[in-house]
Amino acid sequence: MSLEDDLRVTLRDHAAETVPQPDLWHNVSAGVRRDRRRRVALAGGAAAVALTAVASVPVILANRADRAMPTPPATAPTAPTGSPAVDWAWPSWPEPAFPRKPGWLPPGVGEPSVTVMGANVLLHYERGSSILEAEIGPIVPSWETEGEEDHDADVGGREATVRTASIYDGSQAGEQFVGVRWRTADGDWAQVLSWGERDEQEVLKFARHLGAGSVPAGPAPVTLAVVPPGLTLQHQSAVPDQGGVSQGGASLCVATPETVAAERQPTGLCADVVEEPFEPTEEAGPELLTVGGRPAAFYPEGGRLEIDRGGGKVLAISWDPEQLPLTRAEAIRFAEGVQIA
Repeated sequence: MSLEDDLRVTLRDHAAETVPQPDLWHNVSAGVRRDRRRRVALAGGAAAVALTAVASVPVILANRADRAMPTPPATAPTAPTGSPAVDWAWPSWPEPAFPRKPGWLPPGVGEPSVTVMGANVLLHYERGSSILEAEIGPIVPSWETEGEEDHDADVGGREATVRTASIYDGSQAGEQFVGVRWRTADGDWAQVLSWGERDEQEVLKFARHLGAGSVPAGPAPVTLAVVPPGLTLQHQSAVPDQGGVSQGGASLCVATPETVAAERQPTGLCADVVEEPFEPTEEAGPELLTVGGRPAAFYPEGGRLEIDRGGGKVLAISWDPEQLPLTRAEAIRFAEGVQIA
């Protein structure tokens, strides 16, 4: 299970605490980013070790509190903006939308948000400790929570599996987990998950009333000017508002169609907006520069470019160098085309 899976499960488990945590989504984003930064550091450290030893040895990261951050030069070099030789393209994918329209909603579910998860699409409702979501697509979804018991049910004439748990980590009296999964007539997987006070009958009613129509994702929090050839939308999400207060995070990834068809978790070439100070990771040996007039750090071994957006926010561009060997100039070109709503 990846860190993103672990954090997603943790989010679901803690979302039902009596006192909602307003910074929970921020902590999830920050946790994912810290893990990616650690992998960048490990990649840089491993490359250095490979030059001096035949046998592999563990890379031990020093305590960041005991080591000073690298000091940018008095005048940081400005990144070249020359176009790479490869022809890039304007993004051409359709506007994302959840491909069903709820015909009935339980009371107090909050406002909807739509997330692209590979070839699947997720419709998410959240208010306080209550979470209700539906997912549809060709990739088998995750139950997200360990169940106590499975049994059969019927959703629109289709055989379904219901998974329940009377308690889960962080649940309070009267709260339970209910999940329903079935195959649609066209062969896609469909799933509804609920954490909170809703019972099985309410969750089944919501599932059975997912009818014709769609729920649009709305304005994208992150947009791109150009993308490398052969890549399309793989992930798009924004941290949902809590009580009318924006949590500030957003993510967009592009990948090959083969990756989109197989992977629900964010992967490929990603642009993440996170609320975290710009602090280049010393262990990975970043190259300090400027991108679009903003301080930036490029990690040549780790597939990462970070740009200081000001106000305690960072735009983090990440990719797997083995799967997508971007050059420095290509990474900068992609970053310069990222627009944040």
